[in-house]
Amino acid sequence: MAILLEEEKRPVNWIGITAGVIIVALLFAGGYYVFFSNPGVIDQVAPATLQNVSQLSNTSIDPTSILNLPTFKLLQDYSTPSSLPPAGRSNPFRP
Repeated sequence: MAILLEEEKRPVNWIGITAGVIIVALLFAGGYYVFFSNPGVIDQVAPATLQNVSQLSNTSIDPTSILNLPTFKLLQDYSTPSSLPPAGRSNPFRP
């Protein structure tokens, strides 16, 4: 008399397989979107405060005209020159 033992078949985990397929599909879709899609054109008009910046960027300033102003010549320099402290020993390998 022969004894037949059959292994119990495990049920297929359909939720895990579906989740894996969805994750792989999302990765491919995200990669395509990042690397191969054309970026859209922005059709937003700049606010009025930023439109004035273009006028300022076109202005030219002549430094000699500023230096020759009488009010600029009345300015006094109150700064004191700083001196650097000695930077270590003359021979760093000497004990």
